[in-house]
Amino acid sequence: GGFQSMGLSNPVFKAIIHKGFKVPTPVQRKCIPLILQGDDVVGMARTGSGKTAAFLIPMLERLKTHSAKTGARGLVLSPSRELALQTQKVCKELMKYTDLRSGCIVGGDSLDEQFEMIASNPDILIATPGRLLHLAVEMNLDLRTIEYVVFDEADRLFEMGFAVQLHEILSRLPPSRQTLLFSATLPKMLVDFAKAGLQEPTLIRLDVDTKISRDLEMAFFSVKDNEKEGALLYLLKNVIKLPKHTQNEDQTDVKKYKKKKADKKEKSGTEADHQTILFAATKHHVEYLATLLETAGYQVSYVYGSLDQTARNIQINRFRNGVTNIMVVTDVAARGIDIPILENVINYDFSGSSKVFVHRVGRAARAGRRGWAYSLVSTDELPYLIDLQLFLTRPLVLGGEKDEYDYTSELVLGAMPKDSLIDDKAWADDKISKDAALEGIYRTAMNAYKLYNRTKPRAAAESYGRAKEVIKKKAYNNLHPLLLNEENQSAAEIERANMINAISGFRPAETIFEFGVRGTRKLTPATMMMRGRRQVVDKIITNHKAKKEAESAVLDKPLDIRDEKEVVEKLGGDVEEEELAQAFNIPESKEDKKKKTSFRDEEFYISYTQKDANTERGYSMNNEGSFMEQASKAQLDLTGDDNDAIKKSQNMLRWDSKKRKFIKGTGIGSDNKKLIRTESGALISASYKSGRFDEWAKKKHITLPRAGERELIGAGNMGQKRFRHNKSEEAKRVDPLAFDYEKKMKKRKLNESGGVVEQGGMGKKRVGEFGSTKSELKNASQIRKDRVALEKRREKSNRPSSSGGR
Repeated sequence: GGFQSMGLSNPVFKAIIHKGFKVPTPVQRKCIPLILQGDDVVGMARTGSGKTAAFLIPMLERLKTHSAKTGARGLVLSPSRELALQTQKVCKELMKYTDLRSGCIVGGDSLDEQFEMIASNPDILIATPGRLLHLAVEMNLDLRTIEYVVFDEADRLFEMGFAVQLHEILSRLPPSRQTLLFSATLPKMLVDFAKAGLQEPTLIRLDVDTKISRDLEMAFFSVKDNEKEGALLYLLKNVIKLPKHTQNEDQTDVKKYKKKKADKKEKSGTEADHQTILFAATKHHVEYLATLLETAGYQVSYVYGSLDQTARNIQINRFRNGVTNIMVVTDVAARGIDIPILENVINYDFSGSSKVFVHRVGRAARAGRRGWAYSLVSTDELPYLIDLQLFLTRPLVLGGEKDEYDYTSELVLGAMPKDSLIDDKAWADDKISKDAALEGIYRTAMNAYKLYNRTKPRAAAESYGRAKEVIKKKAYNNLHPLLLNEENQSAAEIERANMINAISGFRPAETIFEFGVRGTRKLTPATMMMRGRRQVVDKIITNHKAKKEAESAVLDKPLDIRDEKEVVEKLGGDVEEEELAQAFNIPESKEDKKKKTSFRDEEFYISYTQKDANTERGYSMNNEGSFMEQASKAQLDLTGDDNDAIKKSQNMLRWDSKKRKFIKGTGIGSDNKKLIRTESGALISASYKSGRFDEWAKKKHITLPRAGERELIGAGNMGQKRFRHNKSEEAKRVDPLAFDYEKKMKKRKLNESGGVVEQGGMGKKRVGEFGSTKSELKNASQIRKDRVALEKRREKSNRPSSSGGR
């Protein structure tokens, strides 16, 4: 059924209809009834499935109306500022017909404004963990009034290092609370957290079959590293056909976007079809690509993690309002940015994690709309594509292997036309060489890419071998089916492309020792040695070639998931179905009851691979790619067997090259910040308690009531933006026939001159009501003269007496 059958109150249901929600999504249909019963719920669903409304609607239904008692009753924790602001926006729309109050607490905003917002006694707090814990310590905030807490994008909360803050916040909440945990993935760390923080939770799992929307079509293009700029320009120009001008590009003032709701119009179909988001590796790549695309004439917005909050909001609003039609972002900055209508996603740098790829492309094809995801894959990035293929359990198909392709269920890989790539790449190189600023940004981006490659997690070892097999296939250099047309499908063009590929892959039959030596006159010892070696290994080489030709028949078939069970990997963050069953109450489905029988005894059979090994490896938080992580797992620490050895290990010193002194500890993972211990025993940064709130309360003459007491009088008006009248109009014309015409004109002149009126003849100037007054402020020359005179007087007074007296 719809929202009508859920038993919602009239204000909440009215707001849902006003928002435009007609039919609940699968995650809303399953979660909302359970949450309304008061159960703790763990919801798993892919990005864009309606998780935000799934926990906001029951929250508003439970809180119903504003409470005069001090203390928030609902809490939503988000991993990023953008996601928190997006949740706040949806929350305000859904509580439109209630008197509930909500507040947003994110980093980067003024602390004084947030003090005032909390003093206004909001019912719902939507916050990031770091700033919320900061305010809780600074204000000595009591969170025992919280009845309803939500961990939104919980996997991302732990990935970003908020584990300490989350456990500390959890310890401050009352045990009688209702806890909800929503996440796209469920690694082992989250299961342990759910066991500690949730009471008999129910698991709603909707991501097993559909990790990516069925309406999303994907295309993968094999390019070289130095051809990516040309490939991007070709993609925008010939495939997406992105226009270089938008309907609203002349609107550069952000204030022009703030119009009345009656004046708001939806984007036209042609404009919405070209909204494109471009993912790059680092912030330096974002700046470089944004500058390059602006040089090409496109309307571009850009966002990265360290961008100023005001600039970030301006860039996002320009993209949302159609001023720009392409946004260049990094993975860190894009998490939480909600773009309602997005048709195209481009992966300029292929993701090193399958889970990150799913989050990237999940921004398109939402709410029943079609969408495209285009990925540029270099030779070094091909193993990550193999990892993705195993994670999604979809076949990898090369161009030219089939007549018809299904871009929603297959990963189709193909090349781009060489001529067009060369032309676009030459244009980009020409612009870089002529523009000094662009050349500097390009060099910085290339240096950043080297560091990015060194720190990127490695793909599975098996994927590197599979990638080599794919590259050796003849179809690897075929054009992508999406790019086929009459020009590049002609026989002459195909033969020309094959010749270029043969030249690029040419390997000489002779070694350097045999080159140029045909007869017996120019024989050298090295040549004689190579000829003797060829007689010995010639048979081995022939057998190896025959073996490769026999294998090519198998390799020419589409790469499927047939070898998935042979991949044996040691994973750190996997969760088995048995462990999920112990941690959560999982509702049984009809499919589970109709299990197929097998010759294996499920009670005693032990498989040599984990169930869903590749899927869980993609979901895993702990990538075992970095040396430090591998070394820390291989490290063996032995406790001393006597008191002296134990003391020695505790007092071990290490030389810190930055501080240039010996410090205690290993230095691995520590940031050398001063820490304080909270009531729960957790260590947090000492900068959280700075005394700013006490100064603010003293300045405002406010004493906040304790949790549960009656709120301050006029608390609802606190934290609101005050309207200031800044409008100025020209004065009306004075009627010359009026009785007091001269008096009015004299008064107007007085106002226009700032209180100074010049009288005719030899009259003096009059300032205000009390006449002219001498200014007591001295200028620089007067101060200089006074100092010289003072020095002269000091010298004269210190001069010895001429009479020689005592």
